[in-house]
Amino acid sequence: MFWVGIWRAIYKTVKWTMVVVLLSLISVTTPIFANVGVFLFDIFSKITLDNHTKKPTATVILGGGLTKKEGKIVLNHYSQSRADTAIMRYDGTPIITSGAESPWLLDYIKSALPNSVVISDNASMNTCENAVFTAKLLAHHELTTNVYLVTDRYHMARARRQFAKMGIDTVPQPAPLAISLSWRDIDANLMHSRRAVYEAAALMRDIFRPQTNCRTMQEISLEEISTPRRQPKIFSELDHE
Repeated sequence: MFWVGIWRAIYKTVKWTMVVVLLSLISVTTPIFANVGVFLFDIFSKITLDNHTKKPTATVILGGGLTKKEGKIVLNHYSQSRADTAIMRYDGTPIITSGAESPWLLDYIKSALPNSVVISDNASMNTCENAVFTAKLLAHHELTTNVYLVTDRYHMARARRQFAKMGIDTVPQPAPLAISLSWRDIDANLMHSRRAVYEAAALMRDIFRPQTNCRTMQEISLEEISTPRRQPKIFSELDHE
């Protein structure tokens, strides 16, 4: 009887493990996993962040990277989607571009919004520095610490948390990924699922083992923040993704 009980316990464990694995495989290859992930990210933000109602006085775009196209350096699909979102929702407030992509973002935005005010943070190397250097620019330009924040929906919770740590209240403006979720496109769903998993892991890291490579306001000057490391091609030479 003892061994029968052991085998039954093993059988149940294996059975339920297989069920969990099967359901997990189904969820990550459909829109379910990514959408549930975003729902949980949103819940996390609502629980951990204060709800402020002041109108934002600036829009912050977080760079998502660069790529090469026909031998030219251009915005990758993350960065371009974020820029397009900010352009579409432009309300006349100054735009802060944050990250090494800033020169390219500035060119792109100015081509669509020639009269806009664009302030560049060219020095940020990670989300923590995005928040730190944005805070420094807001203070320098005498703007309030209330901003629209533009990034993709998976990155939003982690980014908002970092900005809140710097005393910046954010109104999320999520930018879509280039490839949409689809019940018929497994590859697209897997890409979204991987993005959700990555951001969940990064959020946990930020909470339990904060980054040590995040420079402070005192460690970098406004001149360094405003000086691009590389110059972009002029926008007229860029190809749209």
